[in-house]
Amino acid sequence: MLFEAISRKLLPELDDIRTAVARPWSDLRGISNSYAAKSTIIIPLVGYYILFNEYLVKWMHLAQQVGGSTPADHIPRRVLWLYMGLCSIAVGTFIYALRCPPEVKKYGDFKDYVNGDGPALTDVTLRGITQELDRHGYDTIRYGANKDLLSMHFGYLDNLHRSSRVGVTLCFAVGFLILGILSAQVFFRVLLRLVGL
Repeated sequence: MLFEAISRKLLPELDDIRTAVARPWSDLRGISNSYAAKSTIIIPLVGYYILFNEYLVKWMHLAQQVGGSTPADHIPRRVLWLYMGLCSIAVGTFIYALRCPPEVKKYGDFKDYVNGDGPALTDVTLRGITQELDRHGYDTIRYGANKDLLSMHFGYLDNLHRSSRVGVTLCFAVGFLILGILSAQVFFRVLLRLVGL
């Protein structure tokens, strides 16, 4: 009885958390389709080559010695955190590129999808969409108009691949959290220097 009372209390809260973490693809589209996010995909490769290449590390040490400063024995921790934050965003962008349906990547919401693809769809394509929605339990008989079918279809596509959407959301959250912390640290250092502390 106690377990039932606790589960009744916690289940709605867990659903809210799951909904917050499993954002629809259209919510993730703005970040994932940006050039900044797409360019982070190369960060793991380029960053690895720069950060962990022995030749470049030795060259940086030599440049520090010639310049008169003391050589560092390791890569600065902030650089590694920056690398991890950008890699996290890159992984999220990569998952989005692989798993997000093309219709959602192209159109921001169902209205754009209906207005963009709707007039060009043939009867054969509409029958295929109807069959796909019927297989997944949508009531296509009651909402038989093309506009309604396309709206349902976009909603279906927008919520496909829940685990991938959760992965993208978490990767973005971790990446932006790391970048936000690093930016705040730099901001406060500059602020303290300006104030004279």
